[in-house]
Amino acid sequence: MANILDGVRIIDFTEGQMGNYGTMLLSDFGAEVIKIEDHKKGGDIMRGRFPKNEKGSAYHAYMNRGKKSICIDRTTKEGQALILKLIEKADVVCDSFPAGEMENCQIGYEDACKVNPRIIYASHTGFGKTGPLSKTAGSNMTAEAICGLMDITGHAGAPPTAHGSRMANQFGGVFFAMSIVSALMVREKTGEGQQIDVASSDCMFTALEDILVDELFTGKIFEREGNSSRAIAPYDTFKVKDGYVSTAVSTNTQWAKFSEAMNMPELVEDPRFATNESRGDHYDEVLCGMISDKFKDMTRQEIEDTLRPLNIPSGPTLTAAEAIESEHIKERNMVVEVEDKALGKIKMPGIPIKMSGIADIPAGSAPLLGEDTKRYLEEAGCAAEEIQQLADKGIIMCEGGEK
Repeated sequence: MANILDGVRIIDFTEGQMGNYGTMLLSDFGAEVIKIEDHKKGGDIMRGRFPKNEKGSAYHAYMNRGKKSICIDRTTKEGQALILKLIEKADVVCDSFPAGEMENCQIGYEDACKVNPRIIYASHTGFGKTGPLSKTAGSNMTAEAICGLMDITGHAGAPPTAHGSRMANQFGGVFFAMSIVSALMVREKTGEGQQIDVASSDCMFTALEDILVDELFTGKIFEREGNSSRAIAPYDTFKVKDGYVSTAVSTNTQWAKFSEAMNMPELVEDPRFATNESRGDHYDEVLCGMISDKFKDMTRQEIEDTLRPLNIPSGPTLTAAEAIESEHIKERNMVVEVEDKALGKIKMPGIPIKMSGIADIPAGSAPLLGEDTKRYLEEAGCAAEEIQQLADKGIIMCEGGEK
């Protein structure tokens, strides 16, 4: 079965989670993603990330599945010339470095355009390629901090809190992949490539969503409210006999159904709870306690069985281990097994985008360091003797240090 990005070649300089997740998505959908790694530093830092064993990193196996690996020293003139040869036959170049890094190596956007005017040059960084922070190396946490996300996360009276996962880089990676696919579509129409600049901090700024709209429109300053919402009530997580459940009652119709299903007619009869706005106004001091008292004597399954048939959003708060084993995750093929060249058979998250015409199968193993160097340099016109000389100088490295 053909994949939607079959025939698209990407030269990938991204390192760590930033950028790598986006190019992984593109790899899953058929793009030929060729990582350019710095062998003098041990390649992509993901190769040493936990969880790992003496053979390799499971995190690297996930983030770089299906990609290829070439080792070239981009700081040398010989290495830069080789990279430009590769760019000549590529569709996309990706990087995750602060502003100026690729230009200093003579392989920035303008340099790439000289050898390939149709090139799409996409960058995913912490803070973008412009602005006062553009030359600063970004991280997931700093991106969450400066965009306002950390300040709205957590409970009232508690310190600002980072998201439980590296959401800024992951969320940015989705925008990154989407922008590249969009640019490829534009090039099909116009024949022209372009430069793309995606910042994790920008992406997470948009994720503030209704909070931004509210503050920009009303000037009202948002305060942390834990798992609840000032716009919808009840919208929260509640303690039950065997853990926690979350539920969200968004409309007055749902509120009436909720009150009846929970055998709490006093809720729908109370004028303080007549609308979403009034329920929010009285949530902390009254309503939250009433619902909590009801839920504490029930199990997660009892609440799910009561509310789900009424189409009221509700679900158990699962641990990661419970989610992995859940029927829904399994049915959605969200835990897959991949044969990795370093680690053997390994389980990892599956593809989150399901399409009727595309096989729901990850791209395959992550590459060994430099395993594809020789093949791609030969394809670019380098003779065996030249490859040997470049390896002797340390400008390139083939798999395992072979020359």
